[in-house]
Amino acid sequence: MHRLHLPLALLLLLPATAHAQSDSTRADSLRADSIRLVFAKALPTMQVTATAVATDIRRIAQPTAQLSGASLRRSQSASLGETLEGMAGVRSLSMTTGIGKPVIRGLTNNRVVTLANGQRTETQQWGHDHSPNVESADAERIEVVKGPASVLYGSDALGGVVNVVRRPLPVSEPDVTLWRGRVSMAYHGANRAPSTTLATEGARGVFGWRATATGRTAGDLRTPAGAVANTGNRTGYGELALGARGNSSRGARSASLVSSWRDETIEIADDPLTSPGYTGRQRIRTMRHTLDADWSRGAQRLQLQLGLEANRRAEFESRDTRDVTLGLNSDNSNAFLHWHHAPWRGLRGTIGVAAQETRFTTFGQETLIPDNTTRTLGLYVMEQTVRGAWSLSTGARYDWRRLTTPGNAVLALDATARQFNAFTGTLGAVYRHDRPLALAFNVARGFRAPSASDLFANGFHEGTRAFEIGRRDLRVESSINADVGLRLNTSRVQGEWNVYHNRIADYIYLAPIGQPGRALDSLEVRQGNARLVGSELALQWQLPAGWSWQGSSDYTHASNRVDGTALPFVPPLRVQQTLRWGRAALGPSASLTSEWHAKQTRTFRDDFAPPSWHAVHLSAGTSRLTPRGLVHLDLSVRNVFDARYRDFMSRYKEFADAAGRAMVLRVSADW
Repeated sequence: MHRLHLPLALLLLLPATAHAQSDSTRADSLRADSIRLVFAKALPTMQVTATAVATDIRRIAQPTAQLSGASLRRSQSASLGETLEGMAGVRSLSMTTGIGKPVIRGLTNNRVVTLANGQRTETQQWGHDHSPNVESADAERIEVVKGPASVLYGSDALGGVVNVVRRPLPVSEPDVTLWRGRVSMAYHGANRAPSTTLATEGARGVFGWRATATGRTAGDLRTPAGAVANTGNRTGYGELALGARGNSSRGARSASLVSSWRDETIEIADDPLTSPGYTGRQRIRTMRHTLDADWSRGAQRLQLQLGLEANRRAEFESRDTRDVTLGLNSDNSNAFLHWHHAPWRGLRGTIGVAAQETRFTTFGQETLIPDNTTRTLGLYVMEQTVRGAWSLSTGARYDWRRLTTPGNAVLALDATARQFNAFTGTLGAVYRHDRPLALAFNVARGFRAPSASDLFANGFHEGTRAFEIGRRDLRVESSINADVGLRLNTSRVQGEWNVYHNRIADYIYLAPIGQPGRALDSLEVRQGNARLVGSELALQWQLPAGWSWQGSSDYTHASNRVDGTALPFVPPLRVQQTLRWGRAALGPSASLTSEWHAKQTRTFRDDFAPPSWHAVHLSAGTSRLTPRGLVHLDLSVRNVFDARYRDFMSRYKEFADAAGRAMVLRVSADW
């Protein structure tokens, strides 16, 4: 704990030694920023994840969502899935503290692509115990694309995309040095979890820089029935960014280099009836480097990104051993080049090429999959146009993907190569006349190539506590998804209602084999056809005297069309409501939230479905502009009535309750 927070304390001292602005100038700047924050609510939200170019979100046919500002600050959690699970259509597949995988419209794992500021990550591709190691504590916003996005992101973007977008590097006037910083501290009472994030950044002329560090620890999860043993977590994260931008007669240019590291130890619980005293754990270390370069001239822009990611995952069968039971190394390099062309006959869009190589090696006492290498090349185009009341978009992509392995004697596997090629496309339209209503249509095709784990697994997986068996003749998953959405935007009411139908051919899944029950599972990879039909509704209503009401609901009906059974990890119906009071962006606020989850009546094979449950949450806070900066204080009480329940999306639902009543305190400041 002390070693983890020592670099954070040192980082905190940096801004104090290099102030270049007076207190009055700083206060004036913060007041201006606050005014911009207030009026930003009236402006169209701009985002890039679904279209590759900055676009009015109201003109994007594919359903998207964004978490930023105060909403992101209050939602921050130890895992990406938990941070996002308040969004309509998004849930979290949880497993102990720190593992929370985003579930979008009933699809998760390697059917959802996660991005770190646009850079594709490969840390969650090997099972439900592999969480996306993307830090969001100092993010500017998190963008979510719902539904297939393979045209821009290739394989695995079958269910959607999550992009954690970092803050842009600061800029300053020539010969002026700018320094500023941020601090955020939180404490979560459910598992006695303190966390701290510190950032300092600055600029001089065309050059900008930033250093960020995050540390968090967590003890065992506490529930109304007592603590769940071996569910702690320790995480350290650091990031350094350097960049420059400039303008000349040849156009605008910018470049940035970002390096980050993350070291996380996660304790994994098991059923005390079948594995009493189990103290297994994982240690995951991730290093990521990203180079972004941008050239623009007139209405044209060229964007280049090069990325390297090294992920080392070691699984241990007890806290008392240093011997690795199962080890996995993933070295991932990727690149993309986007040409955003000038408008041509009313068309504006992007032509791109993306390449990726992932080298995977294993170590440790046990062997689950062989060493392997995957290489991918994708070519794509995405175009948009506005014709009167219509906003139209279309795109197409072709991918070449090759997976090779030298074989493995333990798995009785010879050298093998598999080729997976796929064509994907999208077609969308938004009709919006001079009225508050808009109608959106979108049809998209996505794909997912089988992974080495799907194809060749043949061993005990310490993280899932199951023996997994792959299938070597798997075909490419492909999907056709159709969306229809109704959007409302007035001065007092904003909302969106979407319905979707997603058909997935050659759906890959793990099915239990052998004797049913709560003892050690054996799981075998199989392939079928799936259909997911669902709806999501989100509505916000501005009431008089600073009051507002927010409500959302989402539901997915998913089935295997071959045998009529349900699909795994599909959440049940959920309804959320929040009554909030707050007269302005600065000042006090309070909210009351009701969260209800139905019982999942359609389960995969012999999966356990807990009863429906309801929880109430309270929160209050204030934001104040001081002479030294902007300060936020947020206090919430989760599960106010200490309801005892088990969440269907928890991997511990058979033997452990969810968290009981817990206080969450957050203090943050910008100076």
